[in-house]
Amino acid sequence: MIYYFIGVLHILCYQAFRKRIPEIDEDLEAWTKGEVGVKAFVSRLYLKEYRTCFYYRLPIWTGRILNLILPKMPLILLPSKIDGGLKITHGYASIILAEHVGRNFEFYQNVTVGWGRLGMPTIGDNVKIYAGAVVAGKIHIGNNVRISANAFVRTDVPDNSLVYGNPAIIEPDDKYIKIANKK
Repeated sequence: MIYYFIGVLHILCYQAFRKRIPEIDEDLEAWTKGEVGVKAFVSRLYLKEYRTCFYYRLPIWTGRILNLILPKMPLILLPSKIDGGLKITHGYASIILAEHVGRNFEFYQNVTVGWGRLGMPTIGDNVKIYAGAVVAGKIHIGNNVRISANAFVRTDVPDNSLVYGNPAIIEPDDKYIKIANKK
């Protein structure tokens, strides 16, 4: 209830930008498992991780002003182009620097995605990167991929895969293969 009062400017910005920036509602939908609107927005406003996603979508000065009222999660850098459905779970001390990141991307704390040999990675849709993982270099991470905690990925990863270990071991991910076969 208190966030209706503290977050008045946030609610106004949400209402003003959600039609112009559809990723705002797509992110909210990922956080609330399908709900959008002011009530769903306020229900997530208390989470620093969600505010970080919200401020990322807004024009830079708008996000910075709102950050003075309710701060975002510290030490998260998101300079990449990330499609809708972004979800940060305990994202402290993470950097996502990629050519492009697809829809429904989720990452955890201490994740590093960035420069390596010859460039930055490209990440597909429905990718989860767990705590402490590193994805580096000009590689392609396919759709429906899970990268486990503390994995170090320097090679291309095909669709529907599970990646773990250092160096990375890539295996088919039964969870995503079963979902794909149902369609």
